[in-house]
Amino acid sequence: MAEMRLIQALIDDLSQQQPISTALCIGQNIEASPKHNNQAPDQPSIQWQYFSALAFLNLPFTQRFDLAVVFLDAADFASQTQQHTSQILVKLRDLLAKRIVVIAAREDEQLLRALGFTQLIEHRFEQHHLCLWQFNILTYKHVPDWFNSKFWANPENWDKFRW
Repeated sequence: MAEMRLIQALIDDLSQQQPISTALCIGQNIEASPKHNNQAPDQPSIQWQYFSALAFLNLPFTQRFDLAVVFLDAADFASQTQQHTSQILVKLRDLLAKRIVVIAAREDEQLLRALGFTQLIEHRFEQHHLCLWQFNILTYKHVPDWFNSKFWANPENWDKFRW
């Protein structure tokens, strides 16, 4: 499946940026995929945990994962409302994962942009039009130029200028 090769390449790239030791998957079990087991010998193995969408909503916070992969196009999410999907993504983003990769259909673009995800790849497979999205707290918001001590209150100018 071309989709799994793409995801495996992305996971390899992400693990080069920052090591990934724990990961969770929602919607489709990546660990059961035959493409997942041909990992390079110099890379440490990733400990995967799989959850269905319904089971994930009831999951208590016990640890923070290095990576989360969510398949919004999976049959598991077909029965979920947009509100439940949003709750899953927010719980992942705020509590359980440092980085999130989402495979979604084109119709989910508005929801993902509203939650702060950035689009990585848009690809058309045989009958599917899928997009790859990510959320990384380290690259979520770029710090503007004005947000530094140079432009804040300068005590040396308090008696010189009237604001």
